[in-house]
Amino acid sequence: MLKNTNSLRTRRDTCNFDKEFTKMPTDLTPTDKLVIMNLDQDEFLGFSYTNPEYVAPAI
Repeated sequence: MLKNTNSLRTRRDTCNFDKEFTKMPTDLTPTDKLVIMNLDQDEFLGFSYTNPEYVAPAI
């Protein structure tokens, strides 16, 4: 019988990842502006999304 080994404490829990990776600084991949400009925006008609964890920067 399989045991559930999911021991996540929060949605951001990284206990299942090697510390070598979780201690690395984040590095976002730059977007290719030409690719973005050529996306068919009609595919997104009627779609909206707001990240529930977004925190607006203080002004």
